Amino acid sequence: MAVVATYHYPHGTVQICDDAYRGVTQAELKRREDRMWQTAYEIAINAEKRRRKSKGEKAD
Repeated sequence: MAVVATYHYPHGTVQICDDAYRGVTQAELKRREDRMWQTAYEIAINAEKRRRKSKGEKAD
């Protein structure tokens, strides 16, 4: 197992290992990548909502 990609986000890091995609179609790789970005976005949005709530700002 080797780390082939690392993505850094404000609230965490995702490392992609070569065994995570062995024998997987390009379509499945794309679906997994899209899901990873969607999850990172949701984490960032929720963190921003918590930040605004703690400061008493209106959370849109």
